[in-house]
Parts: sequence; C-alpha cells; structure tokens
Amino acid sequence: MKRNELQSLTLTAVFAAIILLMTFVPQIGYITIGTMALTLIHIPVLIGAFLLPKKYTLLLGFMFGIGSLIRAATTPTGILDPAFVNPLVSVLPRMLFAIAASYLFDLFKLFDKKVKNSDIYIFGFVTILTVFALYYASSVIVRESSWNENIVFPLALLIMSVFITAYYTLIRKNDKSQTVIPSTFLMATVLHTVLVLTALVVFERAFITQYIPSTELLGFVYTVAVTNGLIEAILAVLIGTPIVIAINQLKAQNA
Repeated sequence: MKRNELQSLTLTAVFAAIILLMTFVPQIGYITIGTMALTLIHIPVLIGAFLLPKKYTLLLGFMFGIGSLIRAATTPTGILDPAFVNPLVSVLPRMLFAIAASYLFDLFKLFDKKVKNSDIYIFGFVTILTVFALYYASSVIVRESSWNENIVFPLALLIMSVFITAYYTLIRKNDKSQTVIPSTFLMATVLHTVLVLTALVVFERAFITQYIPSTELLGFVYTVAVTNGLIEAILAVLIGTPIVIAINQLKAQNA
C-alpha cells in the first residue's frame, strides 16, 4: 500500500471516529441554544474534502448521514428529528454535500491558480451571493410568515454586516492563496443547509406540515437557511480553517 493511500485511510478513520463522537455526545455535534439547533458535524466532512480523495470524502458524508439516522431513531431531541429516520433525508443530502464540497474546493483552487487577483473575485462572489440570498430570504420570510418587516429587514442587515465583516477578517489574516479554504467552508456549509432542507420538504412534506402550516413552509425554510445556515458557516470557518492550514503545513514538513 502506498504511503499516501495509507495516510488517507488513517485520516478517514480518524475523521469518521470524530463524526460518530460528535453525533452521539450531547452538545458537541448538535448544539441546542434555546429554540435554535446548530449542526457542526459537517466540519470534519469538510476538512476531509480538503485533505482526502473524493471516495473517502464521500465515505465521511455517508458516516455523517448514518449517524444522523441512528441518532434520530434512538434519541430524538427535536420535533423534526423523526423525519431524519428516512435515509433520503438523513443520508442522501450528506453524501451529496460531501462530494459537492470536494468539487467546490477544486473549482476554487482552479480559479485561484488561473485568475489574477482571484482572492478579490472570490470575496466579491461570496459577498454578492450572501447579500442577494439574505435579501430574497428576508422578503420571503415577511411574505410567508407572520414576522414584521420592521424586524426582519434590520435583522437581515445586521446579519449581513456581521457575516461580511467576519469573512473579510478571516481571509485578510491568511495568505491570499488560502482564500479558497474559508470560502469553501462558507459556501459548502450553506449548501449543506439547503440540501437538507430541500430533502425535508421533498421527502417528508406530510410530516413537516403537521407542525408547520403549508402556507408558512417556504418562510420556515428560508428562515432556517438564513439563521442556522450562516451561523453554521461562520463557525465552520472559525473552527475548520486553522485545522486545515495546520494539517497542510504538517504534511508539507513531513513530505
């Protein structure tokens, strides 16, 4: 067995163990703050996307999904947890997320290599996407729910400002060639939220509408995507970026 293959297998085993640990130990992988539930288990999967071949990243996505399914079946904590017993909701989106994160990283790396001042363009792309997502999501939340626009729009502006400031601070501190790392963490985390919410609506719509009226379902999806998705994205960058940089530096020293 080649050294690189053995190293990949070892890292995969370590990340899989971390994923299972975060899944079943309370308040590590799933953090509950009041009515808000934040998922951090996707971070080891994303780190794997940076460091491992795609087949192993896909395996980590599968472990993430299986852990979510078992947890939902054995120790449900939220009203929507029973929906995750369906593998189309718990496993499929996590596997799609894992492979999509790998290709997203490849895309950003290619762009960074081929385009001059790529860090500026990547920052602009992520910022514009965030601004438009928050704008349209806020509009849907106001239209599809009972939230007052005088609360939603200022809150959206606040979230937008904090998000962009934190993102700029993070990429400014790193080497320009490493801009792709926090950018991938941000985009892939939001993608994970969108994939899971889409699977919930498509495959477990009847179950969800027992708790959320169908007329407010779209507003619920956008609300979760904006709040949980962006908070999880920022946390993923803060936690994951230093780990990936440190591991890459360690690998370079041992090469």
